[in-house]
Amino acid sequence: MDAANKQYALRDRAELSAFVNQPFRNNSRIKFTCFDCSPKYFVFGANSGSLYLYDRLSTSFLAIFPSQLGTIGKVSISHNEKQIAVGNQTGSIGVLLELEPPHVKEILSTELASTTDGDGQPLEMAEPAFVTSFCWTEDDKELYCGDSRGVVSLIQFSLFMGRNILNISLHPVLLLDNRIVQIDRYKDLLLVSTLSKCVLCNTAREEFKQIGNRPRDGQYGASFVIAQPNSNVGSTTPSPPLMIVDEEDVRIFCSRPGSRLWEADLEGNVIRTHQFKQAAANRRHRELQCLQESKLDLVGSTENSTDGTMMVVPFQVLYSIRRQLLLVHDRCQLLIIDPLQSRIVLRTDEFTDITHVAVVDEWIYLLTGENRVFQMRVEIEGDEDPQSSSGADDRSSYNTSPLQPILESRKQKQGVYILDSMLNNNGKQLNGKESPLLLSTEATIKEALVSVVRGKYGRNIKQMFMGYEQHQQHNTQNSTPVRPKTLNLTKIYEPSRSNVFTNGNGHALLAEFGIEAEAEEDLECDDMIEELVRTRTGQTLGPMPNGDGMKLQGKKKFSTSLLDGYETSEDDATVRNLYLIFRSSIISNLNFADRYAKIFDDYDTESIVRLLRKLENLMEENEEMNARVKCVRIYFNYLKPELLWEIDTDSRQFIKNGFILCNTTEPNDRACLSGLMKCSECGYYLEATTTCHYQEIGTSLMQYYWSRKEYDECFAMVKQVPYLWRTITRYYIQDRREDKVVACVWNLADRELFERAAGELPFQVDHWRKLFELVAAYHQRYEMICLSCDKPCARPCEKNMLQRDNTVTTLLDGDRLVAEKEIESLFRQWNYLLGVALSHFRSPLELLNLVRHYADNIPRGAIAPSFYIRCLLLEAN
Repeated sequence: MDAANKQYALRDRAELSAFVNQPFRNNSRIKFTCFDCSPKYFVFGANSGSLYLYDRLSTSFLAIFPSQLGTIGKVSISHNEKQIAVGNQTGSIGVLLELEPPHVKEILSTELASTTDGDGQPLEMAEPAFVTSFCWTEDDKELYCGDSRGVVSLIQFSLFMGRNILNISLHPVLLLDNRIVQIDRYKDLLLVSTLSKCVLCNTAREEFKQIGNRPRDGQYGASFVIAQPNSNVGSTTPSPPLMIVDEEDVRIFCSRPGSRLWEADLEGNVIRTHQFKQAAANRRHRELQCLQESKLDLVGSTENSTDGTMMVVPFQVLYSIRRQLLLVHDRCQLLIIDPLQSRIVLRTDEFTDITHVAVVDEWIYLLTGENRVFQMRVEIEGDEDPQSSSGADDRSSYNTSPLQPILESRKQKQGVYILDSMLNNNGKQLNGKESPLLLSTEATIKEALVSVVRGKYGRNIKQMFMGYEQHQQHNTQNSTPVRPKTLNLTKIYEPSRSNVFTNGNGHALLAEFGIEAEAEEDLECDDMIEELVRTRTGQTLGPMPNGDGMKLQGKKKFSTSLLDGYETSEDDATVRNLYLIFRSSIISNLNFADRYAKIFDDYDTESIVRLLRKLENLMEENEEMNARVKCVRIYFNYLKPELLWEIDTDSRQFIKNGFILCNTTEPNDRACLSGLMKCSECGYYLEATTTCHYQEIGTSLMQYYWSRKEYDECFAMVKQVPYLWRTITRYYIQDRREDKVVACVWNLADRELFERAAGELPFQVDHWRKLFELVAAYHQRYEMICLSCDKPCARPCEKNMLQRDNTVTTLLDGDRLVAEKEIESLFRQWNYLLGVALSHFRSPLELLNLVRHYADNIPRGAIAPSFYIRCLLLEAN
């Protein structure tokens, strides 16, 4: 029987409440708060903090495990049925080890660790965090925990499994913006659904990608599904375990508002949207029954049910039934969905107050209010032998299925390899034998081309032929043609419903090679696709205004596939990984310096610079803002400043330009620079900023150039990044350039540099006289001396300075600006300057005589009486 015509039913309904409640002995104070099941066990968490373990087949009570955790909010049994994970409502996590006797039953516990934001500040939570989802790995050596803060943490059991177990520890692996709803896993891929988005993570490569870009707000789950339309769900032959299924046979389904599902591939690309609007059933029929697709409103029609109401069930959590069907529920309804056929196959509303659901194979268990537990089994009616129907060529099934048949996908891949081998080998022998792919006839080659063009690789074929021709023209002048090493599959684009090209269909490319296109029904289904799916760059996937059906408006210029891609050059693969890590860091808010380091450690500096330039081009193609700055920051977070002495000139120049760019690009940096005075003659800044980005790298560059007397390079950096005036001043002090030091320490208003210069040079009377003249000129005429050309420059009037400071404050942190102004004002006071001078003059009377020359320039009260008292005491000594 065709999969679309199979009938489903719920059988073996039974209530297990009497057996489950037997240990309580009419104690009504103990309530079940959650439960989980496995092929062998039931486990219930209670408000008392205890775990109740039952045999699933016989429903007999086995054991009780008391704990100090308080009310249990989440439990999960491992795949090997030896461990149970427990989470309470106040942030504690416990693990019960070794259920089988004679092991001691002990619950080891830990607390959800406090988490910091991107700036390292602790996250403040209005309420205590608690676990919302558990996910075991297939080997049960790791446990992923999602909590109400949006943190996914990892417990690695191999780190503490032993006789002397003292504690368990959590390791945050993903920080998201809000509560985790559901976690699912397939091989190295971790699927995490939150209240606002769904994220796909490759845990082996620490790469993260958001699925889709349309926002949502609410409890919506996500799950992996085996995409085998002819599979035998509910039959005596179970579906294969998810971990051993081919990647091409797995799909991702993510809940959307309005009873919708997004279907995505393992690259995280949304393929289509399924819509399920369910009409309320006739409430007179309370018996479980099979619902045919014709009885359901699947495409948004306005027909209502017999009682005149429309029911929309939110897909809060997607429970998987043998990885083929999906179960969703609310407080009073259960829906079972065949996502591959895009239809609801079963619905029942005979239960009330449903609080928790668990699934084992085809068995469904419900926990409702008052500790009531029910079971039922999903059965397929009229199921046939899968082998008898596998050979049937059902064209209608091909066109109505939301997924392409597996055979068609493999044909496309085979077509790629046929064309690849044909162009790259051209009849050559492979390992001494003629390649079997080269024995293809002309018809087979055309068939391969057709399958590839109609598949998701169609956009690459034309590039491949063009690349081959260019190689041929370039190399035939001096020698035989050098053929491409592989197909140009670096750029894989989003799957298109009709494989449209510039003319709206995929037949033009076939016509270019003299292949007649076959008439083929459109595989798209407009009613099943959400009205608008926005890409990250603002492009849309939706109906065209001219009504020509679905077209891909715009294209993704780079695939962020989380699975192993096709063969590419080493540089392309590395750049792809760098870009994936960059995108992952934006989603996860984690520090990825170690991940970048693992890549950069295999390359020398020259090669890294080459990769960064390619990464910059890739980011620009994907419309990343300030791509060069982002690439430089990636490298600077890895770069060790001492390496600047050993690299080549071009790489050093790249680092120098990158350092300047990092300090002059951001709006806050530009606002800070605009608030500094500039020399009207040479354009150098008269002052310096208090901080700069990547200070150690800038200082090392200055040290390298200064040591080689390449002063032009140093001043080129200072002109762009005035913070480096501080480094120049240190070199002036070291070289005993008193003529420059006095103006530098006054303009910079840096106490450390001033006191160091006064003590190390040391300042003579002439130096102090020059300093006091600068102080008087500053307070009288608002003048400062240019540190480059030694020209006096007038400061703006007070009105302009106030207006400028207000503008800068709007862009910078106000408190920080006030603190900087206070530090500067304290330095520029006569009281502070004379206090430092007094400690370096041999005779206090000599200093007093010098100050007397500037008596007319010193405001009344600017010098504290304590200064004169100190002078008298020192003179007396």
